[in-house]
Amino acid sequence: MDTTSFHIGTPAPSQLCSNAGLMLLATTADQVGVAAAIDTELGDRQNPNLVHTTGHTMTTLALALALGGDDANDVDLLDPLVATGLIDQVPSDSTVHRRHAELAGLGSDGTTAILAGMKSARRAAWAACGTRNPAARATTDNPLVIDLDATEILSHSDKEHATPTWKKHFGFHPLAAIIDHGDGLTGEPAAVLLRPGNAGSNTAADHITVLDQAVSALPEHADGHEWDTRLLVRTDAAGGSQSFLNHLNDQGLAYSIGFPVTWQIGEIASTLGDPVKQGIIRPDGTVTDPGDGYVADITSRMRSWAGEPLGTDLDKYPDDLRIIIRVEHPASGAQLRITDVDGRRVQAFVTNRPGHANRLDVLHRGRGRCEQRIRDLKDCGLGKLPHEGFRMNQAWCHVAVLAMSLVTWAGLVTAAGSTAAQQRRSRWWVWEPKTLRARMLSIAAIVVRHARRVSLRFDAAAPHRELLEHGLARIRRIV
Repeated sequence: MDTTSFHIGTPAPSQLCSNAGLMLLATTADQVGVAAAIDTELGDRQNPNLVHTTGHTMTTLALALALGGDDANDVDLLDPLVATGLIDQVPSDSTVHRRHAELAGLGSDGTTAILAGMKSARRAAWAACGTRNPAARATTDNPLVIDLDATEILSHSDKEHATPTWKKHFGFHPLAAIIDHGDGLTGEPAAVLLRPGNAGSNTAADHITVLDQAVSALPEHADGHEWDTRLLVRTDAAGGSQSFLNHLNDQGLAYSIGFPVTWQIGEIASTLGDPVKQGIIRPDGTVTDPGDGYVADITSRMRSWAGEPLGTDLDKYPDDLRIIIRVEHPASGAQLRITDVDGRRVQAFVTNRPGHANRLDVLHRGRGRCEQRIRDLKDCGLGKLPHEGFRMNQAWCHVAVLAMSLVTWAGLVTAAGSTAAQQRRSRWWVWEPKTLRARMLSIAAIVVRHARRVSLRFDAAAPHRELLEHGLARIRRIV
């Protein structure tokens, strides 16, 4: 690539604003009132004379993280927006540290207040989706899904509770709850429970804690009744503990949980008759021949097992629990496990939902999207915990959740106001955060003031300018 010879002149006037596309998220935060909601929930637990309140500081830092920052110093990335008068003054990095230290001192009370504030903002964002409001669309047949999954966050210094992990790394092992809005939309983090690096993957108490936090951050269903089976909890075999399943049953929630494959399950899979086998539904909607791969409900076989003791007393599990297996040839290059049979991979999950086994298998396989959601969450600040104190790093996790939530809310509102033709041209709400930054948030603009009116003139050469302008216009109509 050839470049034109140039020299560096005087700085551009203050009317020029770099990263003006960030106003997409700043306007979203302002319209849903997330900063005020958090401050309201904290009440008298914070100093009423603060210039930069906890809600304001969290929202400002969340915008910086969404723009690619990974440290408290990166609030300076918002200086161009401040200089042009598009947003208020931002707090200093020392103010960010003080607010996080104050949240750390509040402990669980601080977490409860933040979740309540996020609930209020989420209610406003979802309501702006109109007929596509997730709280209105959820039914027993088409439930709202919360995925639970753990991940690793590496630490390169000896922070509080940073320990060796099960992958032989060093750092933390948080557990995240992600709302899945489906393949055509995106995911929305509801809660992140920071844990030491040596925390177990299948700790029932931690799964219960993060699920309860996620549910407390959900708006009420549009009809005013409890969520019940219109809310489905989905996780891998790490959540398949007896205590967690019984907790889900006590809460009246639907679930689709991975289940450990024992040799008894393998033997049942090896001796199943053809009538109970159903072909696997492929991503394109076609169904495999049961001879190549199948899904089957083996609940009755498990409960009537007449061989050696199962090691799993199903009488201690919920009565309506169903055990479903998926048996197929492993992918090329994959090695079989000791529990696999007849040269095929055996996987199992449990659910309390009615319906055909292969349809339930499709719903359960959707949890694979959670891996991408967690990568996106790490790209919005969760991938690096800057503080030395454990509770201060938990406060940082809340900010990362807010950063990704702002991206999700902007996408949900824009998608709800887009025609089918507009969605076919570009579904920017499914882009990864780094793609969103490169294509939209980084777009520059000239800020023009005339007759008490502020106008943003985005760079006409930016290829995704029209998408940004459409998104901003849609979000500014939030009431």
